[in-house]
Amino acid sequence: MEQVFYKVNNIFAKDRECNKRTLKIRTYNVVPLGPNSGIIEFVPHSKALMDAVHPYHTKLDSMPIKTAREIMRNYQSSDTKQRAFEYEKIEKQIKPVLRLFFQRNFLTADSWFESRMKYTHGTATNSIVGHMLGLGDRHCNNILLDTRTGEPIHIDLGVAFDQGKRLPVPETVPFRLSRDVVDGFGVTGVEGVFKKSCEHTFRVLRSNKEHIISILDVLKWDSLFEWTLSPVKKRKLQNDEGGAVGNGDTNNIASSESESEASRAIRTVVEKLIANELSTEAAVRELIQEATSSSNLALIYQGWSPFY
Repeated sequence: MEQVFYKVNNIFAKDRECNKRTLKIRTYNVVPLGPNSGIIEFVPHSKALMDAVHPYHTKLDSMPIKTAREIMRNYQSSDTKQRAFEYEKIEKQIKPVLRLFFQRNFLTADSWFESRMKYTHGTATNSIVGHMLGLGDRHCNNILLDTRTGEPIHIDLGVAFDQGKRLPVPETVPFRLSRDVVDGFGVTGVEGVFKKSCEHTFRVLRSNKEHIISILDVLKWDSLFEWTLSPVKKRKLQNDEGGAVGNGDTNNIASSESESEASRAIRTVVEKLIANELSTEAAVRELIQEATSSSNLALIYQGWSPFY
């Protein structure tokens, strides 16, 4: 997946509007040594989104994270309307705080403004590219923030090509755009810089559709790339205590089935790029609405901490 990000960054660098805004995905090096092992570059000067916001939530919120997760877990089997009702009650007691991270870590006006711009541009690029590639499992510990620049860095990219929709508790949003994420954008929220950056990212990906597909086609022949998650991995991702984790964690997918899943995944990417032939602006607006909808966030697995 990091190889795909490198290629996509090359496409962005050739576009005048993207280059002007320095739209890119922050990457790191990964060296696979075998099907189940490899070396991943350590990312210095970084902090998980959870570590960035949790201290402020602990001080300011009237509901601790443990209670919020318990409420979501208790109503997980309830109907959609009830879950949305309970989630809205949680939102009233937990307020977004990511702006405080930028205020406390970037102490001059110039550094504060520049870090927020890099964060907003990076979040927009990661959101649209992540949506196209069906990147899931974007909980608060799988997104890092560079404490020197404010850039977001996405890690743990094993849930891709909409496999998150097949988890025991399916993911219901195209990318993480929870209230804390939006809080870091400043007073304009999802409007202004974020939306415009999303539109440029979407436009460039759409205009380079054939190039994107050719990049993904190469992955079809990569024996180390997994197109599906095993049942054990699905349970493990959402901490299902009923599932035993053992040797079954290895994904033993038949070759023909793997090829079928690869073809399905690539078709899905094409469909997302076409976006029902909506204009770029309309497609982005629809994605933002889906990602910020409380009704959608209420249905996500509680460990994702959608209220943050």
